[in-house]
Amino acid sequence: MTEQYFSEFVKIRADFGQRIKEWTLGLPDLDQALMQLATLSGENNYSIETPIVYNRALDDITRESDIKWIVVADNPGKKEQEAGRQRYLVGTSGMMAERFFMKELSVDFRKETAVINKTPIHSPKTAQLRKLVQIYPEAKPIIEESQLFMASMLLCLQACFDAKVWVMGLSELRPAGLFSAWLAKLKELYKSAEKKYTDELYFFNHFSMGSFSADLARRRKPAESAHEAVLRIGTENRTIIMDRF
Repeated sequence: MTEQYFSEFVKIRADFGQRIKEWTLGLPDLDQALMQLATLSGENNYSIETPIVYNRALDDITRESDIKWIVVADNPGKKEQEAGRQRYLVGTSGMMAERFFMKELSVDFRKETAVINKTPIHSPKTAQLRKLVQIYPEAKPIIEESQLFMASMLLCLQACFDAKVWVMGLSELRPAGLFSAWLAKLKELYKSAEKKYTDELYFFNHFSMGSFSADLARRRKPAESAHEAVLRIGTENRTIIMDRF
């Protein structure tokens, strides 16, 4: 990374941290709402420690870091919100991604990727963000605002790192989906961005429940390497997703 791009990244990282603080102050009862959500969902076997999660792994990135992929997950889950972690994709899906990236792409997931989310607001499971809004309506505008910010942050990071983008999770990227605001903003931004950024934007099924692995196995062509299949499938998915609106 050049000094200029690293300086830009540091500003982006600081802005993200500041936004986390502002959103947290703007939702003072979010932890209580999440406790209620967890109880209603039968998932109250953990403590709500960080309702809105900054990714501390971003603080490990230095000018010498070689970021090959920016990975975009959905939102922080149980392990990600633990006070002692506050890092994205450290649960089961993250471990599956880590193994795949090393084995098939020769990429050290913890050192050569930068992970962000479509929103930093925690829920036990992503789909439960809908129920959270019913319990705590004040969260709705901030969930949407955070999606717009994270979409903008993605393009800025891609420019800094000159990296490919791996968007994980397709089911909620639709007009009525949880992340429709994120996708709409992303489309708006990439429409006016340099073509090279769009060309390195790839969409995939989530690693959870073997969804990504099953899709890769089904669509991979004979004699096609995993890396070749990933780029082709990710491009095909991008065409579909970006044409939905």
